[in-house]
Amino acid sequence: MNPKSILLLATIFLYGITVSAQYTEKINTNRPGTSQGAFSVGNNVLQLEGGLGFGKQKHKILDTKTNVFNIDYSIRYGLLIEQLELRLNGRFRADGIRRTVGGNEEKIKRSDFEVNTIGAKYLIYDPYKKPKKDSINYDELKSWKERYKFKWKSLIPAVSAYVGANFISQNNPFTSPNDDSFSPKIVLMTQNNWSTSMNGNWVLVTNLIIDKVTTDDPIIGWIITSTHTINDKWAAFGEYQGQKSDFYSDNIMRFGGAYLFDQDLQFDANIAFNFKDTPSIFTLSLGASYRFDWHKKDEIIEQPGLEGGVKEEENLEKEEGEEGDGENNENLDEFEEGEGIENDSLKLEKTPFINDFEDDGFRQELENDLDERRTEERLERERIENEKIAKKEGKKFKKEEARRLKREAKEARKARKAEIQAEKEKQKMIDEIDAELDKMEEKQGVDQELQDIDKELQELDKMEKELEQESDEKEKKAKEKTEVKEEKQEEEDVDAEYEEYQKEQEKTKKEEEKRRKKEEKRRKKEEKKRKKEEEKRKNKEENTNNNDTDLDKELEKMDQ
Repeated sequence: MNPKSILLLATIFLYGITVSAQYTEKINTNRPGTSQGAFSVGNNVLQLEGGLGFGKQKHKILDTKTNVFNIDYSIRYGLLIEQLELRLNGRFRADGIRRTVGGNEEKIKRSDFEVNTIGAKYLIYDPYKKPKKDSINYDELKSWKERYKFKWKSLIPAVSAYVGANFISQNNPFTSPNDDSFSPKIVLMTQNNWSTSMNGNWVLVTNLIIDKVTTDDPIIGWIITSTHTINDKWAAFGEYQGQKSDFYSDNIMRFGGAYLFDQDLQFDANIAFNFKDTPSIFTLSLGASYRFDWHKKDEIIEQPGLEGGVKEEENLEKEEGEEGDGENNENLDEFEEGEGIENDSLKLEKTPFINDFEDDGFRQELENDLDERRTEERLERERIENEKIAKKEGKKFKKEEARRLKREAKEARKARKAEIQAEKEKQKMIDEIDAELDKMEEKQGVDQELQDIDKELQELDKMEKELEQESDEKEKKAKEKTEVKEEKQEEEDVDAEYEEYQKEQEKTKKEEEKRRKKEEKRRKKEEKKRKKEEEKRKNKEENTNNNDTDLDKELEKMDQ
């Protein structure tokens, strides 16, 4: 392994999320990594894990570019005991390949289940179970420094084994051509859990994989995953995966994180990439995990020395029989007398790891501390339940408020629609009244009289124009005569001129009389028009008042 790979491998130890453990109150999932934790989901727990992946691959030698889409899925179920888990997992993949052949670009699409595996996992060794009697240091229980210093025993991991079977379809484009449709798979898993007061929880998981050993193309693989919780909701991880086989070999790095939505639901995301170009890989994955928790018996992990809880009565009797101590017999009598008392503490029995040098005061302190922690856990559960109830009530209130606002908006639209309809009906009635008034005026004949006056005025205008034309012609003739007379050196006599003057005076009088008559007729016409408009206005006001009264009555009826 070159120095660059070693550096990258060391980097992944600085990231991570909590991986699978024995049953806990919060969900434990293998996502977003690909490794398996050593612990199962817990007895009678069904857990679903899945995700969508989008990525690109480029092959330098084949000169291809591939768009990759895959769906990962996993079904886990804890069966009969805490250590046993049944597991079904697989992946569906669809590729869109583009490659250049000659001067043309060729597109190829392929899709199939890359793998489907069913098997069982069993926890072989659990270092976090009840410790041996001589593994408890009395000084450690009293000293903070002794309790929290690094312990070399914590390097001993939990160990599990997985045995499963692979199922693939014939002519699968993602597997070796010589692969059998059925082949075995074996995985050895280890897990270390480290918890610190300042840096949170750390977990290191390793998987050694032997796959398809009965085929012509066996696979040897390994996965190292480092995980770390940032806080109660967020976490991050880093993972290194290696694979060796004649068909395909690669080294892949993954980094990502997860968000705990509630105790049964988790969302996650990660990116993956490798370090070669035959092909180069870059993938983004989004996923989620959900569990159906039918677990009956809660297992509470105590502080060091209290993991085992209270011993059974027969074990206590056996120890007392071996010791033959009168003091222990008295303690047993006290325990039997208190059998019927319901209590979560250890007060009914002395802690098994203190034995002969037991300090009752210190023991009482430990028991009180245990009681307080259990009380805090119970109060925390009650708080969470109350928050759920309050959230549910809040959603219900918001839903009712939205319904009320919607109902009020609907009523307002209905009222507005009725108001618009009433305005339309009112305008329609006004138009009908105007039409009736116009008909009444036509019947009275006022319009016909005005039309007659207009005709007379037009005739007078016509006559006036004719007179003006005649006057112009006479004036023209008079001028011509005058010119002729001037040419004949004023041969006409004075009488002829006087007669001409008399005729002009008479003509002027006639024109003045016609003008006066015309003005008189125009005045009469204006007077009649004025009277007509006055009567029309009065009739319209009276009808409008009557119609408004009728309309108000109709609107009152509609309102009723």
